[in-house]
Amino acid sequence: MNLRSLALIPLLSATALTGCTVRGGKPAPVAAPASDETQDLRNQNERLQDELARARKQLEAGNGTVADETKAIAGGPIEGFEPTSRGGVALPDDFAFGKGSADLNAAGEKAIAALAARLNEGDNAIAQVIVEGHTDHSPVSRPVTKDKFTDNWGLSAARSAAVVRALEKAGVNPNRLHGAFRGEHQPRVAIDKSSKDEGKINDAQAANRRVEIFLGK
Repeated sequence: MNLRSLALIPLLSATALTGCTVRGGKPAPVAAPASDETQDLRNQNERLQDELARARKQLEAGNGTVADETKAIAGGPIEGFEPTSRGGVALPDDFAFGKGSADLNAAGEKAIAALAARLNEGDNAIAQVIVEGHTDHSPVSRPVTKDKFTDNWGLSAARSAAVVRALEKAGVNPNRLHGAFRGEHQPRVAIDKSSKDEGKINDAQAANRRVEIFLGK
């Protein structure tokens, strides 16, 4: 796989699928056959889980991290983004997405258009572009969100995919784009879960909800 740390895989939306239940010892009515679209999503999700398992094995084998193979985005600050320790930029989810949504709002699309222009300039234009989705540690709980994304893996993947698509739409060559997602497992700010300072915890969670974009060497 490309980039040793994390198999940077095409992002796929996950879907929550449920089976029949049995009540009073009698089988529930058999559900209607899955539609072609549902079956496709089921197959895609299975392939995604296989890719994720291989990526985890690579990490466990000590093959480095994505940060080992990155370089800074040249050109200075970009409105709507925050700088990261890896030399890339972070798009705050609370700025670019609605709560529990993977649809970019107008402000997010405008920021990504500005980023796309920067990524097509100078030395930036010859580098691979890595788009990595992250969530906070709160589990996906609202029924509508669980139906769409299942868990934080699915939500971070879908938001990363939304940014990848927006960058392509804004003129970045899709051959340069790589999608990745980490769920809640790589926070920017560590959270002391025993803390009673709700304001501090809320600020840390907000910082951890983001999509990071950086360049591969």
